[in-house]
Amino acid sequence: MKSVPPELKSYKEEFDFIHKKIGDLEWELATIYLGRKAILGSDIEKIEAQLENYRENISILIENVRDEVQRINQQNRRKD
Repeated sequence: MKSVPPELKSYKEEFDFIHKKIGDLEWELATIYLGRKAILGSDIEKIEAQLENYRENISILIENVRDEVQRINQQNRRKD
């Protein structure tokens, strides 16, 4: 993996956090019936709403990272 410039480290930490949350919620959704006879529809809806929120957040974060990378690259080109 490429070394991450200091400007991107906080983005990387946030990405890793959101990515883990999405994975945890997907796992919870996939195993929601494990050991249970019934599940409330609202439980599934709550997890799906959380997933949608995290996915929106990670999309915004990725846009911000791309913008930051572009900014860093432009600065580096000016130095050359």
